[in-house]
Amino acid sequence: MTDYNSMKADEHAQRQGEIDEFENQVGLVAGDLMSSLPSWLLNKIEMQCEIIALSEAKRRVMQAIKERNEP
Repeated sequence: MTDYNSMKADEHAQRQGEIDEFENQVGLVAGDLMSSLPSWLLNKIEMQCEIIALSEAKRRVMQAIKERNEP
């Protein structure tokens, strides 16, 4: 039984590492997107811009992962 628990713990750690890597990449892409927006826009609607940038960053990272995994 301990072998099974150890295997599950390893799988969980691997998945958590993948999630952390995904979130880090999303953060980097979102930062790039935010830096490309004009300052006047950021001053007016900063919170909405952050939400939009995070959504677009997630889409871009997921697309890159999909393209990387295709033959």
